[in-house]
Amino acid sequence: MNTRRDGVKSRQAEVLQAIETAWRRDERAPTIREIGAAVYISAPSHVEYLLRKLEEQGYITRGHGARGIRLAQTPGVPIVGRIAAGSPLDLFEEDRHEQLDLGTHVRSAGAAGEYALLVRGDSMIDDHIFDGDYVLVRPADDAVNGAIVVALHHDAITDAGAATVKRFYRELRYRRVRLQPANSVIEPILVPAAVWDHEWAIQGIVTAVYRPCHL
Repeated sequence: MNTRRDGVKSRQAEVLQAIETAWRRDERAPTIREIGAAVYISAPSHVEYLLRKLEEQGYITRGHGARGIRLAQTPGVPIVGRIAAGSPLDLFEEDRHEQLDLGTHVRSAGAAGEYALLVRGDSMIDDHIFDGDYVLVRPADDAVNGAIVVALHHDAITDAGAATVKRFYRELRYRRVRLQPANSVIEPILVPAAVWDHEWAIQGIVTAVYRPCHL
């Protein structure tokens, strides 16, 4: 979660967690009675008191109606664009208003600046990364061989360069970098070492895959 809890007392934190859970699960705010049931508080006045404290500290805002509670900061990580699982395509759209809600158990420990990318293409299907998935990316400028990375081609035609998600291999014997797809019908991208140093860069390492289920 992006919501800060520094100094929040335990009962207030439980209420805040109940609100966040309701937004993730139901895509709407819980009522006071629903919050009470979630945190085992029978008195609505006690829930109201805890909500007032959270509002005073800036964690929530209160509007009209039974479901007028809003989180002051949307939980999640920013979706900053699309990433190709195929031919490289435009990466960063720099519209950080949309968020991908993953919860603290999915995000990497201590990974400041993590962001999500929407996958387009099928070059990574054997690594279980499919078109329409989201990948969670930890910013990094280098990676070990075999890591799944976001690689950016600076000299691509698009304004922001072009990016792709592939497994990264630095092949010293051949003096090249190999961006390996996980699809047997797609050829790897082979980049001479000198070209890589001038035209390409690693933007981050994929740490998780999120797949929405539309039941």
